[in-house]
Amino acid sequence: MKLQAPSLDELMTSWEKDAKVNSTEPSTEILRIPNLHAKYNKWLSLHNLAVKRAMIEYAQLRKVKWAYYTGKMDADELSKYGWEPFSFVLKSDISVYIDGDEDLAKLQKKKAYHEESANFCINCMKEINNRTWQLKEYMAWERFIAGS
Repeated sequence: MKLQAPSLDELMTSWEKDAKVNSTEPSTEILRIPNLHAKYNKWLSLHNLAVKRAMIEYAQLRKVKWAYYTGKMDADELSKYGWEPFSFVLKSDISVYIDGDEDLAKLQKKKAYHEESANFCINCMKEINNRTWQLKEYMAWERFIAGS
């Protein structure tokens, strides 16, 4: 079974539901904390792994693109990728072509997307970690209002 990292939209929808606290049952909410923490920690790990995969894919493709733009790719490799030989470019201009390459930009976008998703999970986990204190303070307030 391959674990799939949920999309950022799925994370946000899930958090909208999980962020709600049932104030009539604070003890039940306290018991939910470890489950919520585990859920978002798992998703954080999946997105962190996706970031690392995107970085590796980017480095590998960047090497291939560098060989292409510098003219060091042989005919077999060119046909493997379905590319035509690239016309001569000055060494100083290669970075412009690499930075503007669509395939590499897609991998950078993929990395940024997973980084943002991981940051969202981190923020959810911070809120979950604060929930124990919030519930404790809520229960103390309820006792105070009741006159205890």
